[in-house]
Amino acid sequence: MKITLIRVAFFILLFSIWYLVEKLGHIPSYILPSPLSVIESFYHGFLKGGYTTAIFSSLIRVLIGYFMALGIGIITGILLARYYILDVTFGKIILALQSIPSVAWVPLALLWFGITDSAVIFIIILEAVLPVTLSTRNAMKNIPPNLIRAAQTLGSKGLHLYQNVIIKAMIPELVTGLRLSWAFAWRALIAGELFISGSGIGQTLELGRSLADMSEVIAMITTIGVIGFLTENIFFGTIEKRVRLAWGLQ
Repeated sequence: MKITLIRVAFFILLFSIWYLVEKLGHIPSYILPSPLSVIESFYHGFLKGGYTTAIFSSLIRVLIGYFMALGIGIITGILLARYYILDVTFGKIILALQSIPSVAWVPLALLWFGITDSAVIFIIILEAVLPVTLSTRNAMKNIPPNLIRAAQTLGSKGLHLYQNVIIKAMIPELVTGLRLSWAFAWRALIAGELFISGSGIGQTLELGRSLADMSEVIAMITTIGVIGFLTENIFFGTIEKRVRLAWGLQ
């Protein structure tokens, strides 16, 4: 309760400073709008359905790209951990690709797929697949050999060994990789949507910039931050905490 009050007081102070700076500094609205104008932008955006449509469109894109990345990344990570020659060749390429920011893939995606949803989904997959691939590889490599040998001694082998021993032992580290992969996917989504036509949070953000509507720009930035916080820290954070408790790691 005390922490909640501190947080509320902090945000009230933050908004008060924002309001005073905007009013006393006589700053033009296209540079720094007032908090009330941002709230008004939220009101009209959700009342007319524009923001709701944008959020829904963005979530559809990011979920498609994210789950496709998970399927590709988990399989690739298992193969890298299983076969040494793949790990020392293709695995090194993945490490190099991880340093490339999502916006760098935009020209390539636009040339291959045009100004379409497929271009955005392609960028999301490229960014989200890398963390989950590396997490899967590391999780599988970090399984204690004695655990696998003990299971094999008790008769576990083949698919049964993977389902009941290897995959279960990988889950704590894999969940962390899923959380990190979502963060990469969410950032890649916004980067891709800035360059496509149609609805979406990134496109609404770009529209606000082109119209010099800073209230809409800040409203969309706030929306990006809130959705990112709720999914990454509350949804995935809760799952990660429960998994670590169930596995006796916390």
